[in-house]
Amino acid sequence: MNLLAIDTSTSYESIALSRNGNILADVTIDAKRTHSERLLPTIEDILGQTGMKLEELTGVAVSIGPGSFTGLRIGLSTAKGLCFGLKVPLYVSSTLKSLANNVSGYNSKICSLLDAGRGDVYYAVYSPDLTEIQEPSLGRIEQVVELIDDKTLFVSPILPKLVDELTALYESPNLAQAVVCYPKAISLIDMIKNKKGCDVYAADDIARIEPLYIRKSAAEENYKRDKK
Repeated sequence: MNLLAIDTSTSYESIALSRNGNILADVTIDAKRTHSERLLPTIEDILGQTGMKLEELTGVAVSIGPGSFTGLRIGLSTAKGLCFGLKVPLYVSSTLKSLANNVSGYNSKICSLLDAGRGDVYYAVYSPDLTEIQEPSLGRIEQVVELIDDKTLFVSPILPKLVDELTALYESPNLAQAVVCYPKAISLIDMIKNKKGCDVYAADDIARIEPLYIRKSAAEENYKRDKK
């Protein structure tokens, strides 16, 4: 199986490429330009440097959120376009589950967190084998703490911002190391290779896949409020 994996759910743009289970490339960038400007050129560059042709891909994987509304749309639409054009299946996972997979095998609960803005977080809780304990949700960090115990491992790109708040709510929060705390496309490849629960859709069935937004965009909420 030759896989291209994409994660553009946050400011990090992560792309990974594998051939027959072997990783050929794993690139993660936190750059100033938008995903729309750099995603396709980066994919083309990775394919060129590894010597793999686009037509050799047998599947594409993508994180579908929650996360940045624009980033999710760009990542999913790019993945859909590739799958449709190549007639290969699309593999999808929530970003929170993929993030938890960065530390899978930890011997207690894993809590994935992403910034949702407006003082909220997106969160989900998993067992060490990635069984879902709490589905992807939106709320305050106080709500998250009610779902976990003192052994739960927090994994999140926003942990530095949450340290003081977590410490105030929870005496000694267990925090993952920074190197595993951002979404990684390589995690999607690992989930597919080891059958950890990525959903798969045939090329003819991908149109119905939507990003996992959880909350409405600010524009949608403003429109709904103005209509009242």
